[in-house]
Amino acid sequence: MVHRVNAPDENKEPNPGSRLVEPALNELEHLLPEAGVTTSTLSTTEKEALDREGCVIFRNVIDADWLESLRAAFDSDREENGSAQVVKETGTRHIDKLVTRGEVFERVYTRPLVLAGVWHVLQVPFRLAQMNGREPLPGYGQQGLHADWTARAKGEPYRIVTAIWLLDDFTSENGATRVVPGTHRLLTQPPKSLADPASRHPEQKLIVAPAGSVLLFNGHLWHSGTRNQTNQRRRVLQCSFVGREELRFPKIKVNGSELTSAAARYILGDKPERRTRRS
Repeated sequence: MVHRVNAPDENKEPNPGSRLVEPALNELEHLLPEAGVTTSTLSTTEKEALDREGCVIFRNVIDADWLESLRAAFDSDREENGSAQVVKETGTRHIDKLVTRGEVFERVYTRPLVLAGVWHVLQVPFRLAQMNGREPLPGYGQQGLHADWTARAKGEPYRIVTAIWLLDDFTSENGATRVVPGTHRLLTQPPKSLADPASRHPEQKLIVAPAGSVLLFNGHLWHSGTRNQTNQRRRVLQCSFVGREELRFPKIKVNGSELTSAAARYILGDKPERRTRRS
């Protein structure tokens, strides 16, 4: 079922993601395929979900061994930094600068499914804006509905895509993300009444999915975390992608020699490597 939000027509416009736009730049034409992205990486159903609802869930993206490695890396940072990584006001543990922590995280922001989804929404050359770990502690995590960008002007393209990697199950009780399908097409931010963490939207949907899944959504979609009402852990990795020339997020600085692929260097904002033609 496709969920919509009733709103005046003047506050909504046709989905820019529904336009058929081919990559025009050589850098994308060779780097996305090198990263494993093809025209069939996303199914028609997944593309339609991004267009209409603003989000899609990819299941079984992280295999068992990789999931164990990601959890260990997440917890290693927690043990090293202890309570310094907990924002007391929100009760959520924040772990930053994961890009610098090796190949186990490099595979996150270069995953073909994710890159294909980002391209489908943004339709412009893009880069990783940030990559962090988040874990709401028991009793915490409830947020007001919000978007990850300011309200768009009529005709303005989408500016940001967010991918949430589930290191633990998302259940109805442990602080899973909620979304309001279709709101990415609105040219407004959520009203102040919905900024209250206790508020509910009549068409909100709670994302329930197993560990190893990825929730990819248009960053203009209204969404929020919910309260972790259990003693269970709810660890995630959160990645944001923006256009390469976007100034709101500084480029991530990392030693390029530590990265294993040209695609990783490009997605972090480096200039594409020139290919030498063989005679």
